[in-house]
Amino acid sequence: MTREHLRFVCEVFNLSAKDLAKAMNVAPNTVHRREKRENLPTGLQEEVLRALHNIALKVDDDARERAILGGLIALGVGALIFYLLTNK
Repeated sequence: MTREHLRFVCEVFNLSAKDLAKAMNVAPNTVHRREKRENLPTGLQEEVLRALHNIALKVDDDARERAILGGLIALGVGALIFYLLTNK
């Protein structure tokens, strides 16, 4: 994953670094470092970001779904997973 992927996810879902950090279970300063390419995600965090990016690609043109998913991402990955499993 690149910093462009990270920025795209934040842009589509209107997420702050704090929101994305919560979803990835890292500190907000970790997200800032990743935006600067100082420390790209690996392992489970990379998989979470990849999943968020794939979802962002699918809902980029649907403002309502973007807003719903952005809110769920800000709540944390657990809420997002629940939504996806019960609504798709």
